[in-house]
Amino acid sequence: MMTAIAKKTPDAGNESIPAFGTLCEWAATASEFGPLARRRAGDAFVDIIATMIAGMGDIATASVIKSLAGCGEGASLAFGASHGFAAPWAALINGTAAHAHDFDDNFAPAFTHATAVLAPALLSLVNDRKVDGAALTDAFIVGLELQGRIGRLMQPAHYRRGWHSTSTIGAIGTAGACARLLGGSSDQIRSAMSAATSMAGGSKLQFGSTMKPIHAGLAAKNAVLAARFAMAGIDANDDPLAGDWGFATLTGAGDADPEIMIEGLGEALEIETSGLLAKRFPCCGAAHRSIDALELLLRREPDLSLDAIERIETSLPEMARRNLRFDCPTNEMEARFSGTYCMARMLVDRALELTHFMKESVEDERIAGWLPRIHLIAYNDALMVDGANFEAVTGIFLKNGGVMQASVRHPKGSPQNPLSDDDLFAKFRTCCAWSGREVAAGHLFQLARSLGAAADIGEVMAAVEKNLSIH
Repeated sequence: MMTAIAKKTPDAGNESIPAFGTLCEWAATASEFGPLARRRAGDAFVDIIATMIAGMGDIATASVIKSLAGCGEGASLAFGASHGFAAPWAALINGTAAHAHDFDDNFAPAFTHATAVLAPALLSLVNDRKVDGAALTDAFIVGLELQGRIGRLMQPAHYRRGWHSTSTIGAIGTAGACARLLGGSSDQIRSAMSAATSMAGGSKLQFGSTMKPIHAGLAAKNAVLAARFAMAGIDANDDPLAGDWGFATLTGAGDADPEIMIEGLGEALEIETSGLLAKRFPCCGAAHRSIDALELLLRREPDLSLDAIERIETSLPEMARRNLRFDCPTNEMEARFSGTYCMARMLVDRALELTHFMKESVEDERIAGWLPRIHLIAYNDALMVDGANFEAVTGIFLKNGGVMQASVRHPKGSPQNPLSDDDLFAKFRTCCAWSGREVAAGHLFQLARSLGAAADIGEVMAAVEKNLSIH
């Protein structure tokens, strides 16, 4: 069992350890995580390997691989590349692949795509040392906790100001996880996360562009470099987040009390209390509750004619509405951040799949006619009661004056409404089929599922690479 961390008070003549330092001490020593935490971590690795397989042929991934020509081959598997890369570059490629279709998980406490940064970074570090599944899982759980607790300090103000938290908080927390995997002390974990604040950045203005998925790759790469800096003896400010010039202060958190980062530390884990939201749809998570609610309504009335519908309305927080700003998307990247497009697809096709985010799909005239008839109505962010978890209410307004309505707070894939093992395998198989590797889906799924119990993660990833070559 984990041991709760008590707040440290000053002794005579001694200053107390800042909250950030206490968090780093916990990160260096925390262990004996429970079965729920380990199971959820295992599911996260399965899900993210699926999305990396789906994203390995995406234009963003291919462009990153092309840009890295001559930058350093190595032993780490890079999804979509013809050869291995050195760890930082493999993390960059794999983070990009993981996030290419916006099909990867969401983590509410930090407002991050947590696993798309954590897994690529950690997996890039398993080839020049023997790492077993328990160590990999521990580092993942620690990294998620670090992201979540930094999120407590910085959110929602940081995200509301336009920062893409995946590339900021994601990089910082993951740097601590990487240092933990490398055997770092609390001082080295602190230096790694502090160094990552010097590299963290990224605006939500990139949503709807090819650069957006690269944010996850950059965060993973920066986390690996920051951890390696720390392990090589490079030091950095001991308390880089709070106070004047602190990263949190500079990027929107204002005068938030840093003690919030260590409240209840060691008593319960973010992976257990908040968990991760695994996606059913390859689009921005801000739209998923609205899509789920529309799907519920359509299932209730399977014979509902499209001709009977006047319009559709969905209400969601202002912060989520702003993410879905492309009401008339012009390409597949913008379509992933278009609530109107995603809901129109669900309405017309009763599905929302990878094939719906292709150029010809976005230009479908059947969908274009519905875009002006689907309205996203923003409500005050203050009504969000639990971090990035929120309620969306969707209504179908009929031409005869009738109204059908459904609300969703916990979409399918959330910890409160999780994907079943069958659901997860179906998604995995879909991702493999998308990249032309459906024949290997079963073997790849079992390899991904085996990571937590593996004696040598490097051997598992070598087997993954071998199976990826099977068409």
